[in-house]
Order: sequence, then structure tokens, then C-alpha cells
Amino acid sequence: MIVLEGLQKKFGKQHILQGVSHTFETGSKTVILGSNGSGKSTLIKILSGALEATEGAPTFSINNTVIEAKSIGLCVGIAAPYVALNPMFGLMETLEFHARFCPFPKDYDQNDWLQKAGLTAHKDKRLSTFSSGMLQRVRLLMAIANKRPIVLLDEPLSNLDSDGVQFYKELIHAFALSKTIIVGSNYQEDEYDFCTNELLLEKHY
Repeated sequence: MIVLEGLQKKFGKQHILQGVSHTFETGSKTVILGSNGSGKSTLIKILSGALEATEGAPTFSINNTVIEAKSIGLCVGIAAPYVALNPMFGLMETLEFHARFCPFPKDYDQNDWLQKAGLTAHKDKRLSTFSSGMLQRVRLLMAIANKRPIVLLDEPLSNLDSDGVQFYKELIHAFALSKTIIVGSNYQEDEYDFCTNELLLEKHY
């Protein structure tokens, strides 16, 4: 469970998030909606532990155990266009390195999922040669196909074509339906059509 009570985030004197209150129940599927600049990405970064709230820090509990915000990153898989990947690593190097810290599930068949992602022919290529859509598929694979109980997805269909959208939906249904999923979206319904809860953010500047 993740609880927000009056969360605020300021950069200097500028309020990005103000008075955000919401409870993300364990196993819930929630979309965060709002116009550009409403703070969706900022909130997701706070929920991932990568950014601190100015006031009203989130409280996290997993299996009735309170998790400190500074440690929540160990419980989260995150995919977003701003999540950096090492361009000098090959695809297989990237996945193998990732798996050391965030193992794939036992029922994960890497060859099968690379084929579904359209990446089989690129297994030994450096990520510097990948298109933006190919990189996003790698991010989604690592964020969703793991044992972590929380998935954060910020505009997950960025740079994806129709095949990429299908790949995303297959990943969600294969690995994430039992998890707490939070999606930040600019009203692109294919990103969150499985969500049953909504958090609407308003722009404060």
C-alpha cells in the first residue's frame, strides 16, 4: 500500500505538486492523468524513491511491513522515456546486468520475450544502435517482467508502434496483474485500459 497525504513538491518557489492525497491499495491498478506540466512524472519519480517530496512524503507498506522511502526502489520496477540505459552495453549484457539486481520470474522465457519484442535479431548489438522505440521495449521488459510488487509506468507507450503496444499489453497480462501498477498518461487509453482507479492532477503554475 502507498499512502499520500497532502504531498507537495516545489522547485524553488514553484509548486509542481500541491496537496496530493491518494491511497494506492495493494494490487490496485491506477492511472495518473493530467495535462503537460501537472506533475505526473514528478510524482512517479517520488513514488520510485528517486526524488524526495518537499512535504507529505509517501508512506509505503508491503506485506504489512513499512518500507522507508529511501529503500522503496528495491521494490519497484519503473519504465519511462527518461530512464537511462547504457548505450555501450549490448542488449544481452543489459539484461544480464539488470537480472543481477532485479531477477526475472521463473516462468520468464527470454528468447520468447525477445521475439515478442521484435529484438531477437538485435541481441548482440549495442543499445547505441537502437531506435527510441526499441529502447522503450527494453525498458518495459525490465520494468514489468520481474518479482517486484510495484510497477511504475510513465507514458509507457512513448515511441511505440502498434506491435509495441501489443507487446506492452502482453507483458502486463503475463507478469503484472497481481502487482500494484501506477501509470502516468496523457490520456492515451491503450496505456491504462486495464486500470480501475484514477488520480487526476491539476497544474499549479
